Amino acid sequence: MNIPDAKSLVNRYLDASFLVNKRFDTQIREKVGQTVTTDQFCALRLIHEKPACTPSDLAELLCVGKSSITALVNKLADRNLVHRTGDERDRRVIYLTLTEEGLQIYKETELEIQKVLEPYLKHFTPEAVQNFIESFEKLAALLTQEEGLEKQ
Repeated sequence: MNIPDAKSLVNRYLDASFLVNKRFDTQIREKVGQTVTTDQFCALRLIHEKPACTPSDLAELLCVGKSSITALVNKLADRNLVHRTGDERDRRVIYLTLTEEGLQIYKETELEIQKVLEPYLKHFTPEAVQNFIESFEKLAALLTQEEGLEKQ
């Protein structure tokens, strides 16, 4: 790939990425913004999916600092969406789990987000959607690997 093609592709990616993220964020916020923020939903989702999730795990997965995670977890705990449990062997370690209310909010929000996205997916073949997701996941994996290499 020569340099002008790379620049053109990067610009196309940036334009599309910005537009898609802004529009979807706006639509999702309109649907679920009264319940939880996008960041709070992402945290609930990650806690639900990762057994023995710690605030440090959450900070790493959400690509934010530990002080930001502390504030986020405090808000979720204050709303009784997340429960903190100390490790019996190491008091410095805290595990996060969803409360019943947190699980309910997570599931309801996930359904609302699905309703926002589904109408757009109908314009693509299942194969095109699968290819897009796989390519996007590959990009995410490459970025994650690169970030790990920079820390070394």
